[in-house]
Amino acid sequence: MRVAISQRHLSLSEKLAKESNKLSGKFNSKNYSRIENIESMLLKRDISVEKKKSILIKKLYDSIVKTFSIDRKKFNKKAFESFKRRLHNLRELIIKLRSVNYYLETTFLEDLRLSKIKISGNNKKLERQDALAGNELEALEYTAYKLIGEVVLLDKKLLSEYTHKEENALKKEKIEVKGLGLILKKESSLLEHLEAKLPPPKAATISLLKEPIFTHWVARVFAILSYLEHLYQKEKEIFSRLKKNNAIKAKISRKISHLVKESSKLNRIMEEKYSSMQKLGIDNKLRKELHNLTTIINL
Repeated sequence: MRVAISQRHLSLSEKLAKESNKLSGKFNSKNYSRIENIESMLLKRDISVEKKKSILIKKLYDSIVKTFSIDRKKFNKKAFESFKRRLHNLRELIIKLRSVNYYLETTFLEDLRLSKIKISGNNKKLERQDALAGNELEALEYTAYKLIGEVVLLDKKLLSEYTHKEENALKKEKIEVKGLGLILKKESSLLEHLEAKLPPPKAATISLLKEPIFTHWVARVFAILSYLEHLYQKEKEIFSRLKKNNAIKAKISRKISHLVKESSKLNRIMEEKYSSMQKLGIDNKLRKELHNLTTIINL
């Protein structure tokens, strides 16, 4: 059976494997215990949403690779405590990225559609459609299989448990601006899957580092990560095209702090109108503004 998979996705997967092999080869328990404080990054607002997502995606990618690229022979009790703290940071990064994506899928896309840019967003067709299609799930499983073969720290004996499939590498993929909504929806789904695969520190036990759990677990986490990176590259390309339009570029470049102020001000105006005029339908508009404000505050 042949699996259709993008050449760029394969390349990103191979790159991830090489980075993991390099890190695990020079694993040091002392260095592993040095964990960056990400609080200021999560709360940073003096940048645009696009820029913040870029920073968070890079940090998530680097952090996942470093968290799992270990030498279990050198893994002591202290290293496992560091491992749990790293899991906590990964979950925090994912939760923040999910908030960013929710804003992009809702408030941001609605704003773009008002600018007469044809974007597929949260319409009824997309709501009925599964974010990840069957062929994409097959590609993820195939990527996990490939990663077990390429990542040094994973147990090659477990390859026999995977159905043998041949790849059909797609050299080119059509990337359309109107597909931004679906790309964001797929990213959100991947972030959900990723969060589900990373247990809270209290639930993490040393059994996670034993075989066959470790290999199956890490291979799937890496597979999701490489596909998330692949989709994000598509998103960046679309944003690059959108920014050729000056009006859209201005919307994309607005700082988060400005968005919060703008939304708060508009919400106060809506409240004043509602209390003084009691116009028909104003409550729905107010509800929408409250939703937008809540969404932005979580960025």
